Amino acid sequence: MPARFRTHPIWCALVISSLASVAAPCAPAEQVIEEIRAAALARDADPNSHPLPLAASWNMGEIATGFDPGYQIEQIKQGQYILPWFGLSVPRPPPGEWFNYPQPTDSPLYYQAAIHYLAEHHLPLSFLGTQWEVLLPQVAAAYARDGASAKPPLLSPSDPVAPWAAVGRQWAQQPTLKRLQELYPDPPLVLFVSNNEQGKQTPEQLQAAWRADADTALIARRRAIGDAWIERYRTLQRGFREGLDAPQWRAHALFVGYDAFMTPAVGRWGGWPEYSLYVPGRMEAWPYAWDGATVSYYVHDWAPDADYIVWSPEIEAMNYLPVLAEVRKRQPQFWFEISVWDGQQRGQPTDKRRFYAERKQQWSPLRYGGLTQFGMWLLRPRVVREFRNATDDRIRFGPYFSQILAAVARVHEDPTLREFWRSGRLVVNPRGGHPYQAALPSEIAAAARWFLLDSTANPARPWTLSTPLPVFALALERGERPHREWLVYAFAPLDLEHESQIAIPGGPEMKITATTAGSFSLVREGEAAPLTVGTVKGG
Repeated sequence: MPARFRTHPIWCALVISSLASVAAPCAPAEQVIEEIRAAALARDADPNSHPLPLAASWNMGEIATGFDPGYQIEQIKQGQYILPWFGLSVPRPPPGEWFNYPQPTDSPLYYQAAIHYLAEHHLPLSFLGTQWEVLLPQVAAAYARDGASAKPPLLSPSDPVAPWAAVGRQWAQQPTLKRLQELYPDPPLVLFVSNNEQGKQTPEQLQAAWRADADTALIARRRAIGDAWIERYRTLQRGFREGLDAPQWRAHALFVGYDAFMTPAVGRWGGWPEYSLYVPGRMEAWPYAWDGATVSYYVHDWAPDADYIVWSPEIEAMNYLPVLAEVRKRQPQFWFEISVWDGQQRGQPTDKRRFYAERKQQWSPLRYGGLTQFGMWLLRPRVVREFRNATDDRIRFGPYFSQILAAVARVHEDPTLREFWRSGRLVVNPRGGHPYQAALPSEIAAAARWFLLDSTANPARPWTLSTPLPVFALALERGERPHREWLVYAFAPLDLEHESQIAIPGGPEMKITATTAGSFSLVREGEAAPLTVGTVKGG
Protein backbone atom coordinates (compact mmCIF):
# COMPACT_ATOMS: atom_id res chain seq x y z
CA MET A 1 0.00 0.00 0.00
CA PRO A 2 1.16 3.57 -0.61
CA ALA A 3 3.87 4.91 1.66
CA ARG A 4 4.87 8.56 2.12
CA PHE A 5 5.12 10.24 -1.28
CA ARG A 6 8.10 12.42 -2.09
CA THR A 7 8.62 14.39 -5.30
CA HIS A 8 11.77 16.22 -6.36
CA PRO A 9 11.24 17.05 -10.06
CA ILE A 10 14.85 17.78 -11.09
CA TRP A 11 16.28 14.84 -9.21
CA CYS A 12 13.51 12.59 -10.52
CA ALA A 13 14.41 13.52 -14.09
CA LEU A 14 18.00 12.45 -13.45
CA VAL A 15 16.82 9.17 -11.90
CA ILE A 16 14.53 8.44 -14.84
CA SER A 17 17.43 8.98 -17.23
CA SER A 18 19.91 6.86 -15.29
CA LEU A 19 17.53 4.03 -14.41
CA ALA A 20 16.11 3.40 -17.85
CA SER A 21 15.11 -0.19 -18.55
CA VAL A 22 17.93 -2.60 -19.26
CA ALA A 23 15.84 -4.01 -22.08
CA ALA A 24 17.02 -2.71 -25.46
CA PRO A 25 14.82 -0.15 -27.23
CA CYS A 26 12.34 -2.03 -29.35
CA ALA A 27 11.00 0.16 -32.14
CA PRO A 28 10.53 3.83 -33.04
CA ALA A 29 8.23 5.55 -30.56
CA GLU A 30 5.64 6.48 -33.22
CA GLN A 31 5.22 2.85 -34.22
CA VAL A 32 5.07 1.74 -30.61
CA ILE A 33 2.37 4.30 -29.80
CA GLU A 34 0.25 2.98 -32.65
CA GLU A 35 0.76 -0.60 -31.48
CA ILE A 36 -0.11 0.25 -27.88
CA ARG A 37 -3.35 1.85 -29.03
CA ALA A 38 -4.15 -1.06 -31.37
CA ALA A 39 -3.44 -3.68 -28.70
CA ALA A 40 -5.57 -1.91 -26.11
CA LEU A 41 -8.52 -1.41 -28.46
CA ALA A 42 -8.49 -4.82 -30.16
CA ARG A 43 -11.60 -6.84 -29.53
CA ASP A 44 -11.55 -10.31 -27.98
CA ALA A 45 -14.67 -11.60 -29.70
CA ASP A 46 -12.69 -13.81 -32.09
CA PRO A 47 -11.03 -16.63 -30.09
CA ASN A 48 -8.69 -17.24 -33.02
CA SER A 49 -7.20 -13.74 -33.01
CA HIS A 50 -5.66 -12.83 -29.67
CA PRO A 51 -4.74 -9.15 -29.19
CA LEU A 52 -1.05 -8.52 -28.59
CA PRO A 53 -0.04 -7.99 -24.95
CA LEU A 54 0.99 -4.87 -23.05
CA ALA A 55 3.05 -4.41 -19.88
CA ALA A 56 2.04 -2.62 -16.67
CA SER A 57 2.65 -2.64 -12.93
CA TRP A 58 0.86 -2.31 -9.59
CA ASN A 59 3.64 -0.05 -8.32
CA MET A 60 2.30 3.50 -8.71
CA GLY A 61 5.45 5.46 -7.94
CA GLU A 62 4.69 6.29 -4.33
CA ILE A 63 8.40 6.88 -3.77
CA ALA A 64 10.68 8.95 -6.00
CA THR A 65 12.41 5.89 -7.46
CA GLY A 66 9.23 3.92 -8.02
CA PHE A 67 7.50 3.12 -11.30
CA ASP A 68 5.80 6.50 -11.63
CA PRO A 69 4.16 8.05 -14.72
CA GLY A 70 7.37 9.86 -15.70
CA TYR A 71 9.22 6.55 -15.81
CA GLN A 72 6.43 5.02 -17.88
CA ILE A 73 6.46 7.78 -20.48
CA GLU A 74 10.24 7.46 -20.75
CA GLN A 75 9.83 3.74 -21.45
CA ILE A 76 7.30 4.40 -24.20
CA LYS A 77 9.69 6.90 -25.77
CA GLN A 78 12.37 4.20 -25.67
CA GLY A 79 10.07 1.79 -27.54
CA GLN A 80 8.38 -0.25 -24.81
CA TYR A 81 4.81 -1.52 -25.10
CA ILE A 82 3.27 -0.15 -21.93
CA LEU A 83 -0.35 0.44 -20.91
CA PRO A 84 0.15 3.54 -18.71
CA TRP A 85 -1.11 3.38 -15.14
CA PHE A 86 -1.79 6.01 -12.47
CA GLY A 87 -2.62 5.76 -8.82
CA LEU A 88 -6.05 7.00 -7.76
CA SER A 89 -6.36 8.33 -4.22
CA VAL A 90 -9.49 7.86 -2.11
CA PRO A 91 -11.95 10.79 -2.43
CA ARG A 92 -12.74 10.96 1.29
CA PRO A 93 -10.26 8.74 3.14
CA PRO A 94 -11.77 6.88 6.09
CA PRO A 95 -9.86 6.78 9.38
CA GLY A 96 -7.07 4.25 9.47
CA GLU A 97 -3.29 4.02 9.39
CA TRP A 98 -2.95 3.40 5.66
CA PHE A 99 -5.16 6.32 4.67
CA ASN A 100 -3.20 8.77 6.83
CA TYR A 101 -0.31 8.67 4.34
CA PRO A 102 -0.23 11.33 1.60
CA GLN A 103 -1.03 9.56 -1.65
CA PRO A 104 0.67 10.20 -5.00
CA THR A 105 -2.41 11.78 -6.55
CA ASP A 106 -2.34 14.47 -3.85
CA SER A 107 0.38 16.17 -5.94
CA PRO A 108 -0.41 17.59 -9.41
CA LEU A 109 3.23 16.92 -10.36
CA TYR A 110 2.43 13.21 -10.32
CA TYR A 111 0.13 13.55 -13.36
CA GLN A 112 1.03 16.76 -15.12
CA ALA A 113 3.58 15.82 -17.78
CA ALA A 114 2.26 12.29 -18.30
CA ILE A 115 -1.37 13.23 -18.92
CA HIS A 116 -0.34 15.82 -21.51
CA TYR A 117 1.79 13.18 -23.29
CA LEU A 118 -1.07 10.67 -23.27
CA ALA A 119 -3.51 13.26 -24.58
CA GLU A 120 -1.12 14.38 -27.31
CA HIS A 121 -0.70 10.81 -28.56
CA HIS A 122 -4.26 9.63 -27.83
CA LEU A 123 -3.06 6.75 -25.69
CA PRO A 124 -5.14 4.55 -23.36
CA LEU A 125 -4.65 4.76 -19.61
CA SER A 126 -5.48 2.89 -16.44
CA PHE A 127 -6.08 3.83 -12.82
CA LEU A 128 -5.16 1.64 -9.86
CA GLY A 129 -7.11 2.07 -6.66
CA THR A 130 -7.86 0.46 -3.38
CA GLN A 131 -11.15 -1.42 -3.16
CA TRP A 132 -13.96 0.89 -4.28
CA GLU A 133 -16.19 -0.40 -1.47
CA VAL A 134 -14.02 1.27 1.17
CA LEU A 135 -16.40 4.24 1.08
CA LEU A 136 -19.53 2.26 1.96
CA PRO A 137 -19.37 3.13 5.70
CA GLN A 138 -19.47 6.81 4.78
CA VAL A 139 -22.70 6.59 2.82
CA ALA A 140 -24.82 4.11 4.79
CA ALA A 141 -25.24 3.26 8.47
CA ALA A 142 -25.57 -0.42 7.62
CA TYR A 143 -21.90 -0.43 6.63
CA ALA A 144 -20.61 1.76 9.46
CA ARG A 145 -17.70 0.89 11.69
CA ASP A 146 -18.19 -0.27 15.23
CA GLY A 147 -16.18 2.49 16.89
CA ALA A 148 -13.88 5.15 15.43
CA SER A 149 -10.83 2.95 14.93
CA ALA A 150 -12.53 -0.36 14.26
CA LYS A 151 -12.56 -2.06 10.91
CA PRO A 152 -15.81 -2.04 8.94
CA PRO A 153 -17.91 -5.20 9.20
CA LEU A 154 -17.42 -7.86 6.56
CA LEU A 155 -19.54 -7.16 3.51
CA SER A 156 -22.58 -9.36 3.01
CA PRO A 157 -24.64 -9.88 -0.14
CA SER A 158 -27.68 -9.28 2.07
CA ASP A 159 -26.69 -5.67 2.78
CA PRO A 160 -28.63 -2.86 1.01
CA VAL A 161 -27.86 -2.23 -2.67
CA ALA A 162 -28.49 1.51 -3.05
CA PRO A 163 -25.34 2.67 -1.19
CA TRP A 164 -23.17 0.92 -3.77
CA ALA A 165 -24.34 3.36 -6.45
CA ALA A 166 -23.58 6.29 -4.15
CA VAL A 167 -20.06 4.96 -3.61
CA GLY A 168 -19.49 4.75 -7.36
CA ARG A 169 -20.60 8.35 -7.80
CA GLN A 170 -18.22 9.50 -5.05
CA TRP A 171 -15.29 7.87 -6.83
CA ALA A 172 -16.30 9.47 -10.14
CA GLN A 173 -16.26 12.89 -8.49
CA GLN A 174 -12.74 12.50 -7.08
CA PRO A 175 -11.20 15.98 -7.66
CA THR A 176 -8.08 14.86 -9.52
CA LEU A 177 -10.14 12.55 -11.72
CA LYS A 178 -12.40 15.46 -12.65
CA ARG A 179 -9.37 17.58 -13.56
CA LEU A 180 -7.86 14.82 -15.70
CA GLN A 181 -11.08 14.56 -17.70
CA GLU A 182 -10.69 18.24 -18.54
CA LEU A 183 -7.06 17.76 -19.58
CA TYR A 184 -7.73 14.60 -21.60
CA PRO A 185 -11.43 14.39 -22.48
CA ASP A 186 -11.32 11.71 -25.18
CA PRO A 187 -9.11 8.69 -24.26
CA PRO A 188 -9.78 5.57 -26.35
CA LEU A 189 -9.81 3.35 -23.25
CA VAL A 190 -9.85 3.92 -19.49
CA LEU A 191 -9.35 1.00 -17.13
CA PHE A 192 -10.33 1.38 -13.48
CA VAL A 193 -8.49 -1.43 -11.68
CA SER A 194 -9.46 -2.23 -8.10
CA ASN A 195 -7.32 -4.26 -5.73
CA ASN A 196 -10.66 -5.90 -4.83
CA GLU A 197 -9.56 -6.93 -1.34
CA GLN A 198 -12.38 -5.53 0.79
CA GLY A 199 -13.30 -7.92 3.58
CA LYS A 200 -16.31 -10.01 2.62
CA GLN A 201 -18.14 -12.85 4.25
CA THR A 202 -16.74 -15.98 2.64
CA PRO A 203 -18.91 -18.55 0.87
CA GLU A 204 -18.15 -20.87 3.79
CA GLN A 205 -19.49 -18.33 6.29
CA LEU A 206 -22.52 -17.49 4.19
CA GLN A 207 -23.44 -21.12 3.72
CA ALA A 208 -22.79 -22.21 7.31
CA ALA A 209 -26.39 -21.57 8.36
CA TRP A 210 -27.76 -23.20 5.23
CA ARG A 211 -26.21 -26.66 5.46
CA ALA A 212 -28.32 -29.31 3.80
CA ASP A 213 -27.82 -32.84 2.68
CA ALA A 214 -29.40 -32.17 -0.69
CA ASP A 215 -27.05 -30.73 -3.30
CA THR A 216 -29.93 -28.78 -4.79
CA ALA A 217 -30.30 -26.66 -1.64
CA LEU A 218 -26.58 -25.91 -1.59
CA ILE A 219 -26.50 -25.02 -5.28
CA ALA A 220 -29.55 -22.79 -4.93
CA ARG A 221 -27.92 -20.95 -2.06
CA ARG A 222 -24.67 -20.46 -3.97
CA ARG A 223 -26.56 -19.14 -6.96
CA ALA A 224 -28.48 -16.63 -4.82
CA ILE A 225 -25.28 -15.44 -3.10
CA GLY A 226 -23.48 -15.08 -6.43
CA ASP A 227 -26.37 -13.21 -8.03
CA ALA A 228 -26.49 -10.80 -5.07
CA TRP A 229 -22.78 -10.02 -5.32
CA ILE A 230 -23.08 -9.45 -9.07
CA GLU A 231 -25.93 -7.00 -8.50
CA ARG A 232 -24.00 -4.97 -5.94
CA TYR A 233 -20.74 -4.68 -7.86
CA ARG A 234 -22.50 -3.84 -11.10
CA THR A 235 -24.50 -1.18 -9.23
CA LEU A 236 -21.28 0.41 -7.94
CA GLN A 237 -19.73 0.40 -11.41
CA ARG A 238 -22.86 1.87 -12.96
CA GLY A 239 -22.80 4.70 -10.41
CA PHE A 240 -19.09 5.25 -11.12
CA ARG A 241 -19.59 5.32 -14.89
CA GLU A 242 -22.63 7.59 -14.79
CA GLY A 243 -20.86 9.95 -12.40
CA LEU A 244 -17.96 10.64 -14.78
CA ASP A 245 -18.12 14.08 -16.38
CA ALA A 246 -16.66 13.39 -19.84
CA PRO A 247 -18.87 11.41 -22.26
CA GLN A 248 -15.85 9.64 -23.78
CA TRP A 249 -14.73 8.48 -20.34
CA ARG A 250 -18.18 7.06 -19.66
CA ALA A 251 -18.22 5.31 -23.03
CA HIS A 252 -14.71 3.86 -22.79
CA ALA A 253 -14.45 2.92 -19.10
CA LEU A 254 -13.90 -0.70 -18.06
CA PHE A 255 -13.91 -1.91 -14.46
CA VAL A 256 -11.35 -4.60 -13.66
CA GLY A 257 -11.00 -6.41 -10.35
CA TYR A 258 -7.91 -8.13 -8.99
CA ASP A 259 -8.67 -11.87 -8.84
CA ALA A 260 -12.30 -11.20 -9.85
CA PHE A 261 -12.31 -14.61 -11.48
CA MET A 262 -11.84 -17.95 -9.70
CA THR A 263 -9.29 -19.65 -7.52
CA PRO A 264 -6.52 -21.41 -9.44
CA ALA A 265 -6.37 -23.87 -6.52
CA VAL A 266 -9.37 -25.77 -7.88
CA GLY A 267 -8.72 -29.47 -7.34
CA ARG A 268 -5.48 -28.92 -5.41
CA TRP A 269 -7.12 -29.86 -2.10
CA GLY A 270 -10.49 -31.26 -1.16
CA GLY A 271 -11.66 -28.24 0.86
CA TRP A 272 -11.66 -25.73 -2.01
CA PRO A 273 -15.46 -25.98 -2.67
CA GLU A 274 -16.15 -24.49 0.79
CA TYR A 275 -14.70 -21.24 -0.56
CA SER A 276 -16.45 -21.38 -3.91
CA LEU A 277 -19.73 -20.13 -5.38
CA TYR A 278 -19.69 -22.77 -8.12
CA VAL A 279 -23.02 -23.71 -9.66
CA PRO A 280 -23.53 -25.77 -12.82
CA GLY A 281 -22.72 -23.60 -15.81
CA ARG A 282 -21.01 -20.91 -13.73
CA MET A 283 -17.70 -21.70 -12.14
CA GLU A 284 -17.73 -18.46 -10.14
CA ALA A 285 -19.93 -15.37 -9.89
CA TRP A 286 -17.05 -12.89 -9.81
CA PRO A 287 -16.25 -12.60 -13.55
CA TYR A 288 -19.87 -11.63 -14.15
CA ALA A 289 -19.62 -8.86 -11.56
CA TRP A 290 -16.83 -7.07 -13.48
CA ASP A 291 -15.83 -6.05 -17.00
CA GLY A 292 -12.53 -7.85 -16.53
CA ALA A 293 -10.09 -9.44 -14.13
CA THR A 294 -6.37 -9.34 -13.44
CA VAL A 295 -5.68 -12.81 -12.07
CA SER A 296 -2.86 -14.04 -9.85
CA TYR A 297 0.13 -15.68 -11.45
CA TYR A 298 2.02 -15.61 -8.18
CA VAL A 299 4.74 -17.43 -6.34
CA HIS A 300 3.47 -16.64 -2.86
CA ASP A 301 5.53 -15.66 0.14
CA TRP A 302 3.11 -17.40 2.56
CA ALA A 303 3.07 -20.86 0.93
CA PRO A 304 5.61 -23.51 -0.11
CA ASP A 305 4.74 -23.15 -3.79
CA ALA A 306 7.57 -22.48 -6.23
CA ASP A 307 8.24 -22.22 -9.95
CA TYR A 308 9.94 -25.63 -10.21
CA ILE A 309 7.41 -28.01 -8.59
CA VAL A 310 3.86 -29.26 -9.15
CA TRP A 311 2.48 -26.63 -6.75
CA SER A 312 3.47 -23.80 -9.06
CA PRO A 313 1.84 -20.91 -10.89
CA GLU A 314 2.48 -22.72 -14.16
CA ILE A 315 0.31 -25.69 -13.13
CA GLU A 316 -2.32 -23.70 -11.23
CA ALA A 317 -2.88 -21.23 -14.09
CA MET A 318 -4.05 -24.06 -16.36
CA ASN A 319 -7.26 -24.05 -14.30
CA TYR A 320 -8.08 -20.59 -15.63
CA LEU A 321 -8.50 -21.64 -19.26
CA PRO A 322 -11.81 -23.56 -19.19
CA VAL A 323 -13.34 -20.83 -17.02
CA LEU A 324 -12.13 -18.11 -19.37
CA ALA A 325 -13.78 -19.97 -22.26
CA GLU A 326 -17.02 -20.16 -20.24
CA VAL A 327 -16.94 -16.44 -19.39
CA ARG A 328 -16.23 -15.32 -22.94
CA LYS A 329 -19.30 -17.15 -24.23
CA ARG A 330 -21.39 -14.68 -22.19
CA GLN A 331 -19.01 -11.71 -22.10
CA PRO A 332 -16.99 -11.82 -25.35
CA GLN A 333 -15.16 -8.59 -24.51
CA PHE A 334 -14.12 -9.67 -21.00
CA TRP A 335 -10.78 -8.00 -20.27
CA PHE A 336 -8.33 -10.64 -19.02
CA GLU A 337 -4.94 -9.77 -17.50
CA ILE A 338 -2.41 -11.59 -15.39
CA SER A 339 -0.77 -10.10 -12.32
CA VAL A 340 2.69 -11.60 -11.78
CA TRP A 341 4.73 -11.68 -8.59
CA ASP A 342 7.76 -13.63 -7.42
CA GLY A 343 7.11 -13.40 -3.67
CA GLN A 344 10.02 -11.11 -2.85
CA GLN A 345 9.58 -9.37 0.51
CA ARG A 346 12.82 -7.61 1.35
CA GLY A 347 13.96 -8.17 4.93
CA GLN A 348 11.06 -10.47 5.80
CA PRO A 349 11.43 -14.09 6.92
CA THR A 350 8.89 -15.08 4.24
CA ASP A 351 10.93 -13.54 1.42
CA LYS A 352 10.78 -15.98 -1.50
CA ARG A 353 14.30 -15.10 -2.60
CA ARG A 354 15.41 -16.35 0.81
CA PHE A 355 13.27 -19.49 0.29
CA TYR A 356 15.26 -20.31 -2.85
CA ALA A 357 18.61 -19.47 -1.27
CA GLU A 358 17.90 -21.92 1.56
CA ARG A 359 17.52 -24.59 -1.13
CA LYS A 360 20.85 -23.61 -2.77
CA GLN A 361 19.06 -21.99 -5.71
CA GLN A 362 19.50 -18.58 -7.26
CA TRP A 363 16.49 -16.39 -8.00
CA SER A 364 17.35 -14.03 -10.85
CA PRO A 365 15.56 -11.66 -13.21
CA LEU A 366 16.26 -14.12 -16.01
CA ARG A 367 14.49 -16.95 -14.19
CA TYR A 368 11.61 -14.59 -13.40
CA GLY A 369 11.34 -13.79 -17.09
CA GLY A 370 11.23 -17.48 -17.98
CA LEU A 371 8.45 -18.10 -15.47
CA THR A 372 6.46 -15.08 -16.65
CA GLN A 373 6.64 -16.10 -20.28
CA PHE A 374 5.19 -19.52 -19.52
CA GLY A 375 2.12 -17.83 -18.05
CA MET A 376 1.96 -15.41 -20.97
CA TRP A 377 1.97 -18.11 -23.62
CA LEU A 378 -0.40 -20.33 -21.69
CA LEU A 379 -3.03 -17.62 -21.13
CA ARG A 380 -2.27 -14.90 -23.71
CA PRO A 381 -3.53 -12.04 -21.54
CA ARG A 382 -4.23 -8.46 -22.58
CA VAL A 383 -1.78 -7.11 -19.99
CA VAL A 384 1.07 -8.55 -17.93
CA ARG A 385 0.82 -6.45 -14.75
CA GLU A 386 3.65 -6.89 -12.25
CA PHE A 387 2.99 -6.58 -8.53
CA ARG A 388 5.57 -4.76 -6.41
CA ASN A 389 5.17 -3.22 -2.97
CA ALA A 390 4.83 0.57 -2.71
CA THR A 391 8.33 0.79 -1.21
CA ASP A 392 9.96 -1.36 -3.92
CA ASP A 393 12.14 0.83 -6.12
CA ARG A 394 13.34 0.35 -9.64
CA ILE A 395 16.99 0.36 -8.56
CA ARG A 396 16.51 -3.17 -7.24
CA PHE A 397 13.40 -4.27 -9.09
CA GLY A 398 13.88 -2.51 -12.43
CA PRO A 399 15.76 -5.52 -13.86
CA TYR A 400 12.77 -7.74 -13.03
CA PHE A 401 10.26 -5.43 -14.68
CA SER A 402 12.61 -5.18 -17.66
CA GLN A 403 12.12 -8.90 -18.18
CA ILE A 404 8.39 -8.28 -18.56
CA LEU A 405 9.03 -5.40 -20.94
CA ALA A 406 11.32 -7.61 -23.01
CA ALA A 407 8.86 -10.54 -23.04
CA VAL A 408 6.04 -8.28 -24.26
CA ALA A 409 8.26 -6.60 -26.87
CA ARG A 410 9.36 -10.01 -28.13
CA VAL A 411 5.75 -10.88 -29.01
CA HIS A 412 5.27 -7.62 -30.89
CA GLU A 413 8.55 -7.68 -32.79
CA ASP A 414 9.35 -11.28 -33.67
CA PRO A 415 7.20 -12.18 -36.71
CA THR A 416 6.91 -15.86 -35.78
CA LEU A 417 5.95 -15.18 -32.16
CA ARG A 418 3.51 -12.50 -33.25
CA GLU A 419 1.61 -14.85 -35.55
CA PHE A 420 1.50 -17.70 -33.04
CA TRP A 421 0.29 -15.34 -30.31
CA ARG A 422 -2.52 -14.13 -32.52
CA SER A 423 -3.72 -17.37 -34.02
CA GLY A 424 -1.90 -20.34 -32.50
CA ARG A 425 -4.03 -23.11 -30.97
CA LEU A 426 -2.86 -24.14 -27.50
CA VAL A 427 -2.12 -27.88 -27.60
CA VAL A 428 -3.96 -29.99 -25.04
CA ASN A 429 -2.07 -32.97 -23.61
CA PRO A 430 -4.59 -35.85 -23.22
CA ARG A 431 -2.12 -38.00 -21.30
CA GLY A 432 -1.88 -37.97 -17.53
CA GLY A 433 -4.31 -35.13 -16.89
CA HIS A 434 -4.05 -32.20 -14.53
CA PRO A 435 -2.63 -33.30 -11.16
CA TYR A 436 -5.26 -31.29 -9.21
CA GLN A 437 -8.26 -33.62 -9.10
CA ALA A 438 -9.83 -33.23 -5.65
CA ALA A 439 -13.61 -32.63 -5.42
CA LEU A 440 -14.02 -31.51 -9.03
CA PRO A 441 -17.50 -30.80 -10.47
CA SER A 442 -18.14 -33.03 -13.45
CA GLU A 443 -18.01 -30.22 -16.01
CA ILE A 444 -14.62 -29.04 -14.75
CA ALA A 445 -13.32 -32.60 -14.57
CA ALA A 446 -14.28 -33.08 -18.22
CA ALA A 447 -12.75 -29.80 -19.42
CA ALA A 448 -9.31 -29.52 -21.02
CA ARG A 449 -6.98 -28.38 -18.22
CA TRP A 450 -3.66 -30.06 -18.98
CA PHE A 451 -1.21 -28.44 -21.40
CA LEU A 452 2.23 -29.46 -20.08
CA LEU A 453 4.06 -31.45 -22.72
CA ASP A 454 5.51 -34.82 -21.79
CA SER A 455 9.27 -34.52 -21.32
CA THR A 456 11.91 -37.11 -20.57
CA ALA A 457 13.35 -34.63 -18.06
CA ASN A 458 10.33 -34.94 -15.78
CA PRO A 459 9.71 -37.85 -13.39
CA ALA A 460 7.10 -40.50 -13.99
CA ARG A 461 3.75 -40.19 -12.24
CA PRO A 462 2.38 -40.21 -9.60
CA TRP A 463 3.42 -36.74 -8.46
CA THR A 464 2.98 -34.91 -5.19
CA LEU A 465 2.63 -31.15 -4.84
CA SER A 466 6.36 -30.92 -4.07
CA THR A 467 7.57 -33.07 -6.98
CA PRO A 468 10.23 -31.15 -8.96
CA LEU A 469 9.60 -30.72 -12.69
CA PRO A 470 12.88 -29.81 -14.43
CA VAL A 471 11.18 -28.76 -17.70
CA PHE A 472 7.92 -26.87 -18.24
CA ALA A 473 7.03 -26.96 -21.93
CA LEU A 474 3.91 -26.12 -23.90
CA ALA A 475 3.06 -25.82 -27.58
CA LEU A 476 0.87 -23.76 -29.88
CA GLU A 477 -0.17 -25.13 -33.27
CA ARG A 478 -0.93 -23.45 -36.60
CA GLY A 479 -2.02 -24.79 -39.96
CA GLU A 480 -3.54 -28.12 -41.02
CA ARG A 481 -2.09 -31.52 -41.96
CA PRO A 482 0.34 -32.03 -43.60
CA HIS A 483 1.58 -28.46 -43.25
CA ARG A 484 1.26 -27.89 -39.53
CA GLU A 485 3.82 -26.05 -37.46
CA TRP A 486 4.25 -25.73 -33.73
CA LEU A 487 5.81 -23.16 -31.47
CA VAL A 488 7.27 -24.86 -28.40
CA TYR A 489 8.10 -22.81 -25.32
CA ALA A 490 10.35 -24.54 -22.79
CA PHE A 491 11.35 -23.24 -19.36
CA ALA A 492 13.99 -24.87 -17.13
CA PRO A 493 13.76 -23.20 -13.69
CA LEU A 494 16.88 -24.79 -12.23
CA ASP A 495 19.22 -25.05 -15.22
CA LEU A 496 20.63 -22.51 -17.64
CA GLU A 497 20.06 -25.22 -20.25
CA HIS A 498 18.31 -28.57 -19.99
CA GLU A 499 18.09 -30.85 -23.03
CA SER A 500 15.31 -33.44 -23.21
CA GLN A 501 12.90 -35.21 -25.54
CA ILE A 502 9.45 -33.67 -25.63
CA ALA A 503 6.33 -35.03 -27.29
CA ILE A 504 3.70 -32.90 -29.01
CA PRO A 505 0.31 -34.68 -28.82
CA GLY A 506 -0.76 -35.55 -32.35
CA GLY A 507 2.59 -34.34 -33.62
CA PRO A 508 6.28 -35.22 -33.52
CA GLU A 509 8.71 -35.97 -30.72
CA MET A 510 11.96 -34.08 -30.74
CA LYS A 511 14.93 -32.94 -28.74
CA ILE A 512 14.47 -29.47 -27.23
CA THR A 513 16.77 -27.38 -25.08
CA ALA A 514 14.83 -25.64 -22.31
CA THR A 515 16.50 -22.67 -20.62
CA THR A 516 16.10 -20.61 -17.47
CA ALA A 517 15.23 -17.60 -19.63
CA GLY A 518 12.78 -19.68 -21.66
CA SER A 519 13.40 -20.94 -25.19
CA PHE A 520 11.22 -20.84 -28.31
CA SER A 521 11.48 -23.52 -30.97
CA LEU A 522 9.62 -23.64 -34.29
CA VAL A 523 8.75 -27.17 -35.39
CA ARG A 524 7.47 -27.84 -38.90
CA GLU A 525 5.66 -31.00 -39.86
CA GLY A 526 7.95 -33.36 -41.71
CA GLU A 527 11.15 -31.55 -40.73
CA ALA A 528 13.51 -33.29 -38.35
CA ALA A 529 15.12 -30.40 -36.48
CA PRO A 530 13.40 -27.46 -34.77
CA LEU A 531 14.42 -23.88 -35.47
CA THR A 532 15.27 -21.44 -32.70
CA VAL A 533 13.13 -18.30 -32.76
CA GLY A 534 12.41 -15.40 -30.41
CA THR A 535 15.91 -15.49 -28.98
CA VAL A 536 15.99 -14.50 -25.31
CA LYS A 537 18.96 -12.27 -24.54
CA GLY A 538 20.57 -11.85 -21.15
CA GLY A 539 22.61 -13.85 -18.73
